[in-house]
Amino acid sequence: GCGGILTAPPGGTVTSPNYPDNYNNDATCEWTITVAEGSVVLLTFGSFHLEDGYDFLTIYDGGSDSAPELQSLTGEVPVGPIASTSNQMFARFSSDWSQTAQGFQFTYA
Repeated sequence: GCGGILTAPPGGTVTSPNYPDNYNNDATCEWTITVAEGSVVLLTFGSFHLEDGYDFLTIYDGGSDSAPELQSLTGEVPVGPIASTSNQMFARFSSDWSQTAQGFQFTYA
């Protein structure tokens, strides 16, 4: 499967399934990222390419999808750094039933 519970330090890299090959249809991956109390989570994207308007990477400002949404990303776009306001961030990748793309790669710290 994909997704998981991630912590920083040490930080690391997250990719869509099969990256740098195309991800699968009907995929859902969820990551919870936690850093030290008093710090914020910073995502830095190396690449981003999803099926525009149908496949999404949604970033939330907290430990679950009930937290405020920071960004909902789709298509082939340059993505700047994304920072949380607390020490947790939640990310969900979802793809629909048709058309895939290379996906994404980001580091977290």
